[in-house]
Amino acid sequence: MGICFLEEKKEANQEVKGKKDKRKHALSTGVFLIGLAVLFYYDALWPWILALVGIMIIMEALMGKTD
Repeated sequence: MGICFLEEKKEANQEVKGKKDKRKHALSTGVFLIGLAVLFYYDALWPWILALVGIMIIMEALMGKTD
């Protein structure tokens, strides 16, 4: 009985973590697409695309540390 309860709890924790990962990915994708739209609007794609990629890398790293 105890082992079954632990397995159910582990599965529930994995589901919660999966939902958090999906939200993190959705947020970073949304920020990237909005940033890309702004770059196209101002016709400033190069070299600012590099800044956008850098912001995405930093954002992903910061979101990963909050687990």
